[in-house]
Amino acid sequence: MLAAVMVTNPARPRPSRRRAAPRAAGALSVRDRILLAAVELVQTEGVRSLTQARVAAEAGVRQSHLTYYFPARKDLIKEVAIHLHAGILEAMSEAVPRPGRSGRAVSRAREFFAERISDPLFARLSMALMVAADEDPSLRRWLAESDGRLRDRLRETLARLGVERPPDDIALLHASFVGASILAAQAGTRSAAARAAHLVRFAFDRLVAGPADPDRSRDTGAGLPPAQRLRRARRPAGAR
Repeated sequence: MLAAVMVTNPARPRPSRRRAAPRAAGALSVRDRILLAAVELVQTEGVRSLTQARVAAEAGVRQSHLTYYFPARKDLIKEVAIHLHAGILEAMSEAVPRPGRSGRAVSRAREFFAERISDPLFARLSMALMVAADEDPSLRRWLAESDGRLRDRLRETLARLGVERPPDDIALLHASFVGASILAAQAGTRSAAARAAHLVRFAFDRLVAGPADPDRSRDTGAGLPPAQRLRRARRPAGAR
């Protein structure tokens, strides 16, 4: 349920109301045209726009065709979430393409998480699925499985940076990301998104720095650029 993901801000102006059918005709299946229209609607107008009638109109198909593939609104929401979830996993791998712990690589990964998670769209999709799960328990299983995959990819991404941490530390970082995303979605303001990005950077820096020891407990380097924090974390205990 990592927030948000490689999506545009749903508060941006609405696009033109041209239908997606002419653009996609002959290139995509009916199901893929419907999914593409749903993803674009969510990205530009938010989860509330994801109704069967609206998506069918944007995809240029009859609503009966849409309900053949997606019988209920929750099915549309789940499929959009799956699409965006796959995008997150791919982007996490691309954020740190090669193993190696350098200040630049750490900074790039840090900003990747801060930018994606401060966008509340994926949190809204996940919360919509949690509501729908009251009627369909299989959605809860999918949410739990997707969170597990995200934690695994987060661990792999950090490992490529040379940051090896126990499972509880990874779970705590993931929970921090989820909480920051939900808080940003709840407020829906620019300041809330900025605060969420700050919290993500703070949690990430704490995990990269590792457990504090008595000689460093009063000098964590918080607020320093990533390269300086990395050098400080490598100092021998007791070094000034």
